[in-house]
Amino acid sequence: MRHRALAAVAPVAVLGLTLAACGGASTPTPKVSHTVVTVGLEAPFTGVRAVLGQGMVVGANMAISAINAAGGVLGHPLKLATQDDAADPADAAPAADTLINVDNAAVMIGPPALTAGVTIPLAQKAGIPDFMWGGGSEFDFDTNPYFFRMSPSDSEQGQAMALFAHKKGWNRIALAFGASSASQSLVPPILAAAKKLHMTVVANVQFTSGETSYRSEIQSVFNNHPQVVISQFTNTTAGTVFGEVTEQGLMGTPWIGSNLWYSNTFFASVGAAVATKIYLTNSSSAGMLGAQTFLSLLQSKYHQTAPPNGSEFAYDGIMVWALGVDRAGTFKYPGLRKAILANANGPGTQCGSYSTCYSLIKKGKSINWRGSASTDQFNKYDNVFGPFALLQYTSSGSTNTVSQMTAQQIQAALGQ
Repeated sequence: MRHRALAAVAPVAVLGLTLAACGGASTPTPKVSHTVVTVGLEAPFTGVRAVLGQGMVVGANMAISAINAAGGVLGHPLKLATQDDAADPADAAPAADTLINVDNAAVMIGPPALTAGVTIPLAQKAGIPDFMWGGGSEFDFDTNPYFFRMSPSDSEQGQAMALFAHKKGWNRIALAFGASSASQSLVPPILAAAKKLHMTVVANVQFTSGETSYRSEIQSVFNNHPQVVISQFTNTTAGTVFGEVTEQGLMGTPWIGSNLWYSNTFFASVGAAVATKIYLTNSSSAGMLGAQTFLSLLQSKYHQTAPPNGSEFAYDGIMVWALGVDRAGTFKYPGLRKAILANANGPGTQCGSYSTCYSLIKKGKSINWRGSASTDQFNKYDNVFGPFALLQYTSSGSTNTVSQMTAQQIQAALGQ
């Protein structure tokens, strides 16, 4: 097992006090101490997706700081415990088990979609909600009541990628995606959107990770002269692919990538000259009431202006959970779930910071939480929908937004 605890905090004695039952006797009871409540975060901190875990810790620490500054949750301060699953399903179960049974986590944040299928049933067994992020379309119709997805699905991201290409007038498209299930899950929604938008798919090529050369795959992508290449594969693969694309003089064709390429690792792998020519599709905080508070906290705590990948979703997940506990007056289902949905979906006074929302709840008022990264309104499958931005790197590695589209604009364009 490669999992291990990271981001250690000062040890606090956990007394194992369980709260009084609320609801049916068969509902599991989370473990909560007299003095501290543990927020469990599972994510990749090693391996090719380690940058995602680093971003999630940034968002989680920001949320916990804001909540503790307002007095904690039901009088309990929060602390963060983390476990590394290396984006490997084999490591996901022991990592989650440690968070649940050793750290006594009252909530699970993460992991991303690649290992969430392993973690969510364990969270359910322990009676704690799991706020995952990631686009895996396998969660589009999940009915587990302990599951909440904090980011838009790959289905919506794929639609946004195709729609952006269409708006640019690039209607002959090639798909260049990694062979992994995480990358391939983007392909069906892109194909469906392309059909709706009367676009022509001239190539659909898989890239197997770990190869030393991709010249034949690149040739297949460009054989029929696409106007744009829509793509996702690992950052390591990207270094090799774009090196060979550049050697062959093919970087004149634009590329649209997923949010996987929104990372320092990708920028370093391909270099500034290539990175600045690629469009990145990423969930956007545009118009989100909570975005201003999030960005202010990011600046004051980390001296950053651009949210690291994963930070907003971890932040929003902890906020949604904490405000649900505040409203329910319990850490336990079914009351907690009902309160989470009531806060997220309204009706109530819209608010985007913990202190404002908590103050309203203490006054007995209903709230309608608005997050930093998406609508944070859950459909019947506990999925959210949100705006998307198209970003481009600058030569220094920062990003600029070149286009925005709301969930409603995407759905209207595709006749949904």
